[in-house]
Amino acid sequence: MAEQKKVDLSKLEPEQIASFRKQFEDELEHFSSSLASLNLASNKFKECVVNIQQVGAEESEGKDILVPLSSSLYVPGKVKDNKKFLVDVGTGYYVEKNAKDATAFYEAKIKKLMEDYQQLTKIINEKQLTIQRIDQILRQKVQQRENQSQQPAQ
Repeated sequence: MAEQKKVDLSKLEPEQIASFRKQFEDELEHFSSSLASLNLASNKFKECVVNIQQVGAEESEGKDILVPLSSSLYVPGKVKDNKKFLVDVGTGYYVEKNAKDATAFYEAKIKKLMEDYQQLTKIINEKQLTIQRIDQILRQKVQQRENQSQQPAQ
């Protein structure tokens, strides 16, 4: 990560503080988007585990299913061997695994995503608190500026 520098906001002009706040808002938006992506990925992996359990059940062998070719295109198929699963290990590579190993693979992925989710949630909370502190300092600066402009010139 980039090295963080501490900035004394009380020494900045309100315009500079507002710019600083905008930067934090942009970061917060980026982290929130990343959090949503982590959640989506976790849900997809959870869905994989459920699908493995359903297809791996004894009564599923020989049954008709819909096989996804994309997120919106499915073709009819039959469960030929409910003991072997092709697991997407990334970048277009698939590995054949049994139900237990395939489930363990996806559960490990889910666990890692949940750890990242918690870490990212902590960062988001810290950013939100920082934005609140920036808002407080900005209000004080604006109030000081208004008070100075209302004082009669001497």
